[in-house]
Amino acid sequence: MPHSKKKTSNRPGDLSRFQPPLYVVIFGILFGTTISMAKLASAYGISPIYLVFWQMLGAGLLLALTAYLKGQPLRLKTRHLRYYFIAGLLGNALPTTLAFMAAVEIGTALTGLVYPLSPVVTYGLAILIGLDKRQTGKILGMLCGFLGAAIILLPPIFAAGLLGLDYLSPLWLAIAFAIPVLLGFGNIYRTADWPPDTGSLPLAAGMLLATSLLLFPILILIGDFQFPDLRFSAPTLVIGGNIILSFIGFIFYFELQRMSGPVYFSQISYFITITTMGFGYFFFEEPFEWYILSGATLIFGGLYLVSRSGDE
Repeated sequence: MPHSKKKTSNRPGDLSRFQPPLYVVIFGILFGTTISMAKLASAYGISPIYLVFWQMLGAGLLLALTAYLKGQPLRLKTRHLRYYFIAGLLGNALPTTLAFMAAVEIGTALTGLVYPLSPVVTYGLAILIGLDKRQTGKILGMLCGFLGAAIILLPPIFAAGLLGLDYLSPLWLAIAFAIPVLLGFGNIYRTADWPPDTGSLPLAAGMLLATSLLLFPILILIGDFQFPDLRFSAPTLVIGGNIILSFIGFIFYFELQRMSGPVYFSQISYFITITTMGFGYFFFEEPFEWYILSGATLIFGGLYLVSRSGDE
């Protein structure tokens, strides 16, 4: 059974109704920033999986400490351990690993293109299992968000000639398109199996720590496990920065999931796209095109339509 969620009030002056869209934007910006930082990390020889492992482990430990200090210690019962590891596998470890593998084989542009499919997959799964229902406003919002993401992502892919699919292995294309499916299942699972009487902080901590444990064997297998150099340096700042960003971001991540449900929650994918494009322009000298503004407008419009439809 899905966990009990608080309803947001529509009383005049009650700011609670603004929390879900605000949390979508906040997490999208924070997590989009960590992705952009990963590009910077590669310049210092830091592998993506190495960065994700320490990012999840460090943020998970900080969240566990915060939860403990707030009187919400991490629970280690079978029910909770199951949640941590399944949520970590579906929502973090598996899609992240597949994304890195696919990016090597078919390129980051095509791999990134599949992420905006996550909200569509999430909504379809939610309807299929009876966790949500068909609503015209929500469907239109999904279409607006997906169209906005496509407007942002497709032109540079066409310009770079990356859609000559004749050289692409069907296997790697299938792996790339498995990523939004896994994310969709992860979005649904975190709501449907939310342990009763458990706050969002310990669940966030448990999921991140479980993700790091799931990634640990991969680091050993590829021979990339080592402890970070704690001396003051640019690589240390990148890893430390991503830990702090994830620590803050996943507080909003699980609170958003708790209060709004999987379909609304999945809109974060679009705002991650917007953030990474912004960082590309301001920090990595990537070109900015005016059509990006129209795509961003559609994404915000889609969020508004889904908000109005209600996901509580």
